[in-house]
Amino acid sequence: MADFGKWVINAFNELTPNINGIYNDAKLDNISDWRMKQQAMVTGTGAAAMAIPGAHLAALAADVAFLMNRMAVCSYGIGAIYGHDRFSKNILENEDFANVLAYWAGDEEITTMVGSKTAADIALKVGGKAGIKIIGKTIAKSGAILIGKKLGGKVGAKIGAKFAGKLAGKAAAGMVPFLGAAVGGGINLWFITGIADSAEAYYKFKCDVISNL
Repeated sequence: MADFGKWVINAFNELTPNINGIYNDAKLDNISDWRMKQQAMVTGTGAAAMAIPGAHLAALAADVAFLMNRMAVCSYGIGAIYGHDRFSKNILENEDFANVLAYWAGDEEITTMVGSKTAADIALKVGGKAGIKIIGKTIAKSGAILIGKKLGGKVGAKIGAKFAGKLAGKAAAGMVPFLGAAVGGGINLWFITGIADSAEAYYKFKCDVISNL
């Protein structure tokens, strides 16, 4: 059986997002349109990857990498729109997507942080206007979300496990003609929609932190 959790962690660790480029592409868009564009892409590729029974496992590995890339672009794009709308600034940090994944996976520390009134506390930790570019880093360090620049440890395992359950179902459905494509597209849509919702919550919180600087 494929180690789907490991596929997910590897896909994250191989990401090289150009956050400045994403900011420029997304900043003048609106959240709804940005989300729909990313959702359409992963739904189509998810369906195509599962279309041929027997060949679908190899296609699924590539689809996981593409899905991770699109989820990152979707997440950062949401942050770009929030940051531009509220401050006319690029508030993106490389650590943001790992934080969004941890929030989506239900990591207790970041869920408590984003869901509570800790924005002023985080603002104090990063200190002044110069702290705008270390908010995500501070959150990631506080929650032990990254090891160096890579996803790992308990939080990484939790993220991998949440992906793995759905990916296993996707792989099983891929053995059935016609069913695999429908399930593959639907599961990809489920993933990116959940990530987009989590990104909205995370970046709203991050903007609140910036407002307290």
